[in-house]
Amino acid sequence: MAFMLKLCRLSCWFSGVVLLGILVCSTALQVQAKEQAKIRFSSLADEFPNAPVTSFTMAQDQQGFIWLANQLDGLQRFDGYQLEAFHLLKAAASEELSISTVLVDDKDRLWVGTWGYGLVMLAPDRRTQQHWQLAGSLAQPANGQLGNLDQIQATFQDQQQRLWVGTTAGVYFIDPQLQRQQLPPALLQLFEKLRIWQISQSSDGELWFATSAGMVQVSVDLTRQRIWSMQDVDYPGKTSRYLEVRTLLPVAGGVWLASSDGLFLLEHSSQTIKPLPHHQAQVARSNTLALSPKGQLLIGTSDGLYQLQAPFSYRQQLQKLLHAVDVRDVLSDPNGLIWLATRNRGVFTLSVRQDRFNLLTDEQQRSHFEQGLHRIASQYYHRGTLWLGLEQHVLSFDMEQKQWKMHPFPEDSQVRLVTGLTVDPSGDTWAATNAGLFRLEGKKGFIKEIRPFSLLNNEVDISLMSLSHSSDGTLNLGLWQHGLIRWQPQTPDQPGQQFDIARHQSDGIQQSAVSPDGLIWLTSASSGLYRFDPEDQSIRQFNTATSSLPVLPTNNLPCVAAPTNHEIWLCSDRGLLKLNPETQQLTQWTTADGLPDQRVIAIEARSADSLWLTTRRGLAQLQYANQNQPQQIRSFVEQDGIPSLLLEPRALTSDANGSFYLGTAKGVLSFSPKDLIAPKVTAKLALSALQLDNHRYWQVQSSEQQPLRIPAGHKMLNFSFSLLDFEHSKFHQYRYRLRGLSDEWRHQSHQNSASFSHLPPGRYTLEVEVVSASNPPPPLRIYLQVNRHWWMYKLVWLLASLTVLVLVALVIRLRLQRLQRIAGKLNKLVSERTSELAQANQQLALQARTDFLTKLPNRLAFDEYYKMIQRQRSRNFEPLTLVMIDIDYFKKINDNYGHEAGDIVLATIAAILQQRLRQQDILARFGGEEFVLLLPDTSDTGAVIICEMLRLALQQQIIQYQQHQISVTATFGVAELDLQNQDLRYWQNAADEALYHGKAQGRNQVVLYADLHPPMPDVEKEPQR
Repeated sequence: MAFMLKLCRLSCWFSGVVLLGILVCSTALQVQAKEQAKIRFSSLADEFPNAPVTSFTMAQDQQGFIWLANQLDGLQRFDGYQLEAFHLLKAAASEELSISTVLVDDKDRLWVGTWGYGLVMLAPDRRTQQHWQLAGSLAQPANGQLGNLDQIQATFQDQQQRLWVGTTAGVYFIDPQLQRQQLPPALLQLFEKLRIWQISQSSDGELWFATSAGMVQVSVDLTRQRIWSMQDVDYPGKTSRYLEVRTLLPVAGGVWLASSDGLFLLEHSSQTIKPLPHHQAQVARSNTLALSPKGQLLIGTSDGLYQLQAPFSYRQQLQKLLHAVDVRDVLSDPNGLIWLATRNRGVFTLSVRQDRFNLLTDEQQRSHFEQGLHRIASQYYHRGTLWLGLEQHVLSFDMEQKQWKMHPFPEDSQVRLVTGLTVDPSGDTWAATNAGLFRLEGKKGFIKEIRPFSLLNNEVDISLMSLSHSSDGTLNLGLWQHGLIRWQPQTPDQPGQQFDIARHQSDGIQQSAVSPDGLIWLTSASSGLYRFDPEDQSIRQFNTATSSLPVLPTNNLPCVAAPTNHEIWLCSDRGLLKLNPETQQLTQWTTADGLPDQRVIAIEARSADSLWLTTRRGLAQLQYANQNQPQQIRSFVEQDGIPSLLLEPRALTSDANGSFYLGTAKGVLSFSPKDLIAPKVTAKLALSALQLDNHRYWQVQSSEQQPLRIPAGHKMLNFSFSLLDFEHSKFHQYRYRLRGLSDEWRHQSHQNSASFSHLPPGRYTLEVEVVSASNPPPPLRIYLQVNRHWWMYKLVWLLASLTVLVLVALVIRLRLQRLQRIAGKLNKLVSERTSELAQANQQLALQARTDFLTKLPNRLAFDEYYKMIQRQRSRNFEPLTLVMIDIDYFKKINDNYGHEAGDIVLATIAAILQQRLRQQDILARFGGEEFVLLLPDTSDTGAVIICEMLRLALQQQIIQYQQHQISVTATFGVAELDLQNQDLRYWQNAADEALYHGKAQGRNQVVLYADLHPPMPDVEKEPQR
């Protein structure tokens, strides 16, 4: 019995150990899977055609640019948008150099190691070069290959600012004064036959060299050295190249080193080299070692990239991050991005990011979207349940039970799209579809409801576009092209009320929202925004018409949110809009303010301090302005885990706990704003390049005191800039302004350059800002001074002016006396001629305006008098009358007495008329025996009296000519001018008509034009009997 009890205990203990092992392994696998889900790789070759094939090393300069040392593609610089090639030693190499190493020192100088052409240093301006070349080779007994001091394998700057250069034939260093220094004899003898793979330095100042004969330790003052040989390390399976150490990494408490056989650690405490207990086969042929941002050991091998945790513990984990690549260098930038330089596969980037947007799944990790893409046409959250309106059914998700449930429609319902969902105050769930309104009845699914539409014409297509409910439970149904239907389910037998909203062709209510004061806000497809007041049933429209207050930038409004009475948020294809109904103020946010895209398709405004919205290119958060924090926009795009091309309109909701649900064609993403804390941006906004006409500059220095000087006469100035975080480059949006030219910001969207042409001389400041980053860096400022041409300087103009003045003074002095003599004579002659000319001009002017025979004004002068009187009359509205006068039978006087007698008669008549007129009256000879008279401030009644006086005076006058006595009469045509028609010819014709009527009636009379055309009398209508 005791034996059986012990056996049972032993069996239980063994089972427990096995179970514990399974649990540990399972946990490790889950952790590994979870960690794997956070890792994202991308290759430069996928985006850039000139990406390198083989890169050996990488470096990041002080501005943040990434430099690549490539075997076939030379030296390249990457700014997130393009790879720029830098050509070195053109005189020394006819072909592109093979670059083996690149390093940036503490003075931002670039040290480039070549394969066969020595060492090159690029100054911080990236234009000045300095070259060190050491011809010569040395045989290496270890492998029989030839080494060369110009075949550089490694570069390293130590704490003393010495630049160490490891080659295939030894090592040397460049001192801070840029002079090549010889090693002490002992070190020179030690290194001259070794290949130097890598150089590093530990925190205590000790230098470490990975060589073809092991690892060498050298003191900081170069007086002590020690060789750590792999021959003394005991481990199974040594290969032929086991002595060679290819890479090393000093860490706290020791030095990691790797050979062709695997990974080892030199422990300072025990002064022994220990092999990795497990997984040596996987990390054989390691090329580089580095620490990840979280402190894990990264191992780059010829077979891929590995990550090692707890190396000397039973919890040791070796995770393979990247397969089937020959990793030659690993670089971690300040933004947490890991760069991998590989052989024959180019350059990769690796980002380790926590998934902040999680796919909503049930307990079996199913999202209900596994079989393909689905369209989420509507989305609604109510008391722990998320409702999704899909193509032909409704899907619900119970947040507590983590369970999906499908709710079907009747088979003959012909439902193709669920456009709206809501749960009314009584708890009933309603669905708006292209086939009408449906109500959920438990396990039966959705049942069609036709009573709200009983008053509609049978020919009306009941296709619902939107659905919401008011606080009293009334449903607000938006019909396509047929307006708004309001129906109360509590009184189901009463039909719905129809309202004339968005009833045009190809128009319809896209979404409705109820504000806390009970007003209903409705957006349409092509007619703008509507406000409906249920109390008085009044409707107000807001659109792009100039009569609208305010005027909307577009009529296409996909969605609306009304969280408060004074904040109405609108989606549009022109950005995000906010309307304040009380002040009629409209605020607009676009991509210039940081939105990922102009097209806003969903809004959720339940957060207390911010508003969330969806655009066609990603998610955005608008943080409200307050006293401590300015208003700003944070964007979340594809690199953050948002499938931008699959985002659905009106599919953004939130629950009472502050979690949000974003609908996509691949499923619903859940996220919490508290998990989306914007990381501190360490990347700089830098100037990538300056193109000045045909010259390109990579690095420019400018300050307000010492601006960048631009030569006069330049044609084109192009600035390229980049936010050097490298992970979101294609999603960044910029804006810029050139102060001194314009203070207005110009939005560049995703374009990272700004061009100017033919800038006038002066001082300018180029300011560039990133508007799409969650926590943007400080703006980039470049100060410019555009020089003037030499002939534009004031001193040049002053000297030129003085020279001209001196020459002019000499000329004037030589001719002054002669001119003074001539001037007197000329002045006298000119004065005489001027006086004569003035008199002649006055005489000509008088003759041109006066009739020679009668001395009266002619027709030209009469026209001028008429215009002057009309201008005066337009101000005081006085009456004005025009009279045409014609001498009766004047032709007989010429025939009987001759033309001389006719001239005397005309002159006498003109004198008689002129004597009897007022000073303000204008009498002129019109032509022949006709005269024209203009009577200001005289109506037609007064004009008739004056004309009768003139007619009698002419009738009583006897004109003496030689022995003949001649009597004359005249006929007068009178027309009073009105204020509407000021055409002189019109009233002359009217007076002429009256004149010729008088002649037809016997002459010698005054005829009024108004008597010929009396106004029509007003005839009163008799009342109907």
